[in-house]
Amino acid sequence: WKRLRREGLQARPVLQIHDELIVECAAVDAERTAEILREEMEGAAALTVPLTVETHWGNSWLAAKG
Repeated sequence: WKRLRREGLQARPVLQIHDELIVECAAVDAERTAEILREEMEGAAALTVPLTVETHWGNSWLAAKG
């Protein structure tokens, strides 16, 4: 959330479900928001196995998951 604000994006975390984050953002910020989330989540911890993140977006949760 801090990085999204720092970069001036109109984005805010809405919900965390297990290993998923739901973020609400302006359509023009969707791609950059996804990039930031992937970077931050993949770098959250130094492990011997890589942390990999998939990002998807859409006008609804169903559209993003589909």
